[in-house]
Amino acid sequence: MRQAIAAAMVRSKQTIPHFYLSHTMDAQPAIDHVACLNADRPPSKRILLGAVFLRATALAARDCPDLNGHDNGEGFVRADAVNVGLAIALRGGGLVAPAVIGADELSLAKTMAAMRDLVARARTSRLRSREMTAGTITLSSLGESGADAMAGVIFAPQVAMVGLGAPHTRPWVVDGTVQRRTVVTMTMSVDHRANDGRKASQFIAAFETHLSRPDTL
Repeated sequence: MRQAIAAAMVRSKQTIPHFYLSHTMDAQPAIDHVACLNADRPPSKRILLGAVFLRATALAARDCPDLNGHDNGEGFVRADAVNVGLAIALRGGGLVAPAVIGADELSLAKTMAAMRDLVARARTSRLRSREMTAGTITLSSLGESGADAMAGVIFAPQVAMVGLGAPHTRPWVVDGTVQRRTVVTMTMSVDHRANDGRKASQFIAAFETHLSRPDTL
């Protein structure tokens, strides 16, 4: 597994001219919304913050289609669907990134169900081949604890990857006052052959807008 991952990452870094953009944003509205949704849910039905991140990624990819697709060797080709690859750490070591198919068309609850299903099947070696090849953009998150930020390596032939650090509590200015908020840092890894900083910035802005309006996800 480690050898296969290493070979893929070396190939990606050698052939894709990566550039990176980072932005820290307020995750408190999303966290409060998830807490409200989970108030009366049993543990097995609770929504995790990761589902909100995946929905925001999917909707931002739909808003910014130039980052959702593949480089076919001759140039960038926009994908017809938004299939968000989800980086999943395996218990025995290693990493896979199967795709949530049609992620922009799922509700938040269905996104959570799809994530639970993918994680369970990934850890029991029951993923479908299409799920491993259909991704059009990938999301990798450090979860609830860890480093502030991460810059991932693009999964070729995709042209962008969203990396999210662990949420951290920080003083944050809201409506002119300093408040205690939970923030998260997003780092986009982008293929410079297909995109530039302006388009990547538009994607980040779209992601932040969706994250700030969790009731619309």
